[in-house]
Amino acid sequence: MYKASQNQIHISANLGEYAIPPLKDMLVLGKESPIGCIAMRRAIELLVKAPFEHIEFDDDVISDILVRQSLLKRISKGALIDFVLNQIKPLMSADEILHAEMDISVQLNTKL
Repeated sequence: MYKASQNQIHISANLGEYAIPPLKDMLVLGKESPIGCIAMRRAIELLVKAPFEHIEFDDDVISDILVRQSLLKRISKGALIDFVLNQIKPLMSADEILHAEMDISVQLNTKL
């Protein structure tokens, strides 16, 4: 007697509008990433109006950071590098490119 299979397939998807440009704040490029920094910078220049700062690394995992220049008005380059090395680097491998949306808030106080 032939027994019918009980296999089922379920597909779930979350859809959202594709953002143009696909880059908002920062890219962290791994040392062995599939696309190099020069090619990535050229692509960003074509897709994004905002200027990006290039930060080079001499590291075993990270080769470059591309960060929106306006963010560097709210955080120093040194503080950003420390953040990337301490928080992002442990989560990535050398062959990855990670996209980061940054939320940098500054609290201002003055006495008048």
